[in-house]
Amino acid sequence: MMFLQRVGKQLRNRSTADICRKMAFWFSQKKSLFWPPFKKMRALIYFKNGSVILGKGVLLKGLSYNVAVGKGCNIYDYCIFEMVGDKTCFSVGEDCLFSYGTLISCSEKISIGNHVMIGEYTSVRDTTHNYNDTNHYMKEAADISAPVIIGNDVWIGRGCIIMGGTVIEDGVVVAAHSVVKGRLEKQGIYGGVPAKFIKNRNSPAVTGAP
Repeated sequence: MMFLQRVGKQLRNRSTADICRKMAFWFSQKKSLFWPPFKKMRALIYFKNGSVILGKGVLLKGLSYNVAVGKGCNIYDYCIFEMVGDKTCFSVGEDCLFSYGTLISCSEKISIGNHVMIGEYTSVRDTTHNYNDTNHYMKEAADISAPVIIGNDVWIGRGCIIMGGTVIEDGVVVAAHSVVKGRLEKQGIYGGVPAKFIKNRNSPAVTGAP
């Protein structure tokens, strides 16, 4: 009974189309439907775009009702997309690439522009633990969320961590294994832990720059 009440509460304010999409998503998660002919169906249900190319072993968790993904997006093998709660807002522009093992975890808002490349094993999260709350164990404290905004023509290298509250402007390059929080300005090259400005893309080469 409690289970049915929870389900009813989640679906009460949803349109018939949203309810049907939720049911179809649950059905598409069955292992028997992981065969190639069903990849387009999974992409259509999850991203509302059947042209998204899904690689092998892509894990799709949760479901965002507010999702928009442009044409030409390519998701390589073993990527993970996690939508935490049905109030998430997730958008990706056209011609984007998510390389092997990329993790996208959205609790509030993640927006990615056009022609973006995200290197393998990079993590993009808009939420983190509230370590300032000393009245609870950190795993029990309420999470802190802040939107992640990634502009157009951005290249994020291998193994980066993009944290909540980050804005990456157009044309930015992020060096591999960087930890990013804050604003990265247009056409800049950034790298390090935490990521710092190295040079502009149209500047002369600098020794040690990526």
